[in-house]
Amino acid sequence: MPAYNSAETIGSTIEGILAQSFGDFELIISDNASTDQTRHVVEEFGRRDRRIRYERQSVNIGANANYSHVVRLARGELFKWCSSSDWCAPTFLERCMTELLAHDDTVLVAPRTRLFQGDLRTSQDYAFDIEILDEAPLERFARLYSALRLNNAMNGLIRKSALLRTRLVESYLGADVVLMGHLALLGKFRLLPEWLLYRRMEAAFATSLQDPEAVLKHHYPQLDLRTLLQGSKRYIGRVRSALATPMPIDQKVRSLVYVAKTCYWEREAIREDVRGMWKYFTRWIRSN
Repeated sequence: MPAYNSAETIGSTIEGILAQSFGDFELIISDNASTDQTRHVVEEFGRRDRRIRYERQSVNIGANANYSHVVRLARGELFKWCSSSDWCAPTFLERCMTELLAHDDTVLVAPRTRLFQGDLRTSQDYAFDIEILDEAPLERFARLYSALRLNNAMNGLIRKSALLRTRLVESYLGADVVLMGHLALLGKFRLLPEWLLYRRMEAAFATSLQDPEAVLKHHYPQLDLRTLLQGSKRYIGRVRSALATPMPIDQKVRSLVYVAKTCYWEREAIREDVRGMWKYFTRWIRSN
């Protein structure tokens, strides 16, 4: 559970995790240098339940780096990310684990999702959760990029061995989707019929509802050179995923061709990278 200034919501999120019908887990909370009472709330729960491991970053390392950090701390064979503002139904872990362990070809199992604002009574069914059961890696890869809308599946239960074959959540916008593409190359995604994930959809917590400047700040607490070339970084991430995945040579070549197509389809992002670089160096030349 990566967290940043989550004192308002993290208590109910932790309660949902601790109430799971399957209880043999560790809850790792990485506090990304919060400036509110997040630490106080978590430590209060930690005094009552030894399954909680709390870590605090000395400085804000950005959301993506914090998401990757909790993976490296995890000791279990199965792994789940949990936003500090969401809520999981009590059978979430048990149902996902049973389904995942029943299918050796599957790397991720997720339940259906409900979206809510304020409290759970406002929740509404989300109609576009994905299931990816294609046999060929390329077909799974293409289905992920064509079908994914809200990245709810990332909050499912994942084989940690598969996660560690990826580059986790790299530090650029859209890196979570690049990660999901890599996981799709490695195995199938299964979708449970039950509605067990409740995602909070408010501007303070959901980047999909925030303006571009706020999203950039979420990923880069210090706005510097790393904010440049966002589209190019996503493209390179897809290429790396295809190259790193063991598969027949024809599948690898076709995957790289598909990646090239995604670059063409998203060519405006590449053009924006060029414009951003030009603006940066123009300002640098003028200031020197």
